[in-house]
Amino acid sequence: MKNIKVIVMDVDGVLTDGRIILDDDGKEYKFFDVKDGHAIHLALDLGIKIAWVSGRYSKVTQKRAEQLKVDFVLQRQHNKLNSLQEIKKHFSCSEKNIAYIGDDLIDIPPMIVSAFSASTNDACDDVKKVSDYVSPYNGGRGAVRDILEYIFKKQNVWSKILEKYMLLDEYADI
Repeated sequence: MKNIKVIVMDVDGVLTDGRIILDDDGKEYKFFDVKDGHAIHLALDLGIKIAWVSGRYSKVTQKRAEQLKVDFVLQRQHNKLNSLQEIKKHFSCSEKNIAYIGDDLIDIPPMIVSAFSASTNDACDDVKKVSDYVSPYNGGRGAVRDILEYIFKKQNVWSKILEKYMLLDEYADI
């Protein structure tokens, strides 16, 4: 866990609940969890790079990635193992530096080769089997937050994050 420098996430089913809503005009809507977004900001503040990989293209995904200042976004990716190779090249890193979060069969190949893999509670069973950690939360409902906290705690940086929000020394005797 100490060597994790890049966290790669699937989008639909991980960052969202997997539902895609289309109105009569074809406008797309997705639900993202604010707590997941905050955890992404925490990772970025720690210098951890974030990459999103999606099998489909969505303007909504691109917009949310821009809002969160996600480092690298790949869409229309049908071979996510090839996507992982592109991510490694982009960040000049190896599998030893990558954590991968997925929820469906297309995510299995990069999950297997990454240093750490995690899945959502509602991921398909075969994805859960190859996961190092399965969040008790569903996709789009806090799973990313939970998984990133798990990584931060394993990296022993959670107390550093907490210090940003509360003065631990002042509350040590409580």
